[in-house]
Amino acid sequence: MKKNILLIVALMGAMAWTGCMKVEEELIDEKPDVVEPETNTDTYTLTILAERNDGAQTKGLAVDGEEATTTSLLSVWKDGETVEVYLGSNHIGTLTATPDAEDAHKATLSGEVTTSEIIANTTRLTLLTPREEWDYTGQVGALLISDDAAHSIEQKYHYTKATDVLVTGVDGSAITTDNAIFTNQQSIYRLSFRYNNGSSKTPITTKSVTISSANGHLVQREVLGSSPTEGPVSVTLGTATTDPFFVALRNGDGTNAEALTFTVVDNTGVTYRGSKTIPAEYKPNGTFLSVKNASLDQRLDLALSNTEVDTVL
Repeated sequence: MKKNILLIVALMGAMAWTGCMKVEEELIDEKPDVVEPETNTDTYTLTILAERNDGAQTKGLAVDGEEATTTSLLSVWKDGETVEVYLGSNHIGTLTATPDAEDAHKATLSGEVTTSEIIANTTRLTLLTPREEWDYTGQVGALLISDDAAHSIEQKYHYTKATDVLVTGVDGSAITTDNAIFTNQQSIYRLSFRYNNGSSKTPITTKSVTISSANGHLVQREVLGSSPTEGPVSVTLGTATTDPFFVALRNGDGTNAEALTFTVVDNTGVTYRGSKTIPAEYKPNGTFLSVKNASLDQRLDLALSNTEVDTVL
């Protein structure tokens, strides 16, 4: 009898334990699954109607007349020209321009962008030409691609930008936007120099020039959304010349008149120096300025020497 009682108690305990296990299992089963938020990155087809206007908003790399004498630069789109697309400071794709057959001031930009944040009537895009690297260093004095296909201002240094381009529709993987108006991000200077010794002016056969600004805001390079790197801009010509050449300069101070200082090295290594005041009305980026035959009144008479010396006095 005693054994039977112990057996019954043991069985009841086992049943109770099993019951607890079942209840706990049921409670565990009832806990909701934790769903991690998904961050989908999608590729969209983007089409934008773009425009450049003559004047302060021009890209300005088609010459009206001869480079050395023209008083105006025209704004036109080139077939196959690339446009970089940004969402905030993030690069999300590249578009290609197809100019309007009747008016090359206008073009259709098309291509793909990849992002997870496109919302119709909310998302705004920034567009930049001609390349992703916004950098004014390494210029060679050439204006057009026909002058230098690799290092001309047209190819590498004449940046135009359209900001706050509103996404107006998202239809599946296709995006539409408002029209984009591009504005120049720098001015173009046409330069040549003479040495003024006080009695006569002699043309300088320029090999290189370093340009600095009194207010200290010439831009060397810039990244969207960040402060620019500022400092002097140097240009080295492929061939030394007395003829005018071209430099793209972006000035962070587009309001106040200031003096630009030119330090010029000629084909023999002689260094010249002088300044030219740029009036306030010509300071805003997007201006074409001709500074031909600028007079430099300082000269370092010792030319650079290729002779090696092994003693120091």
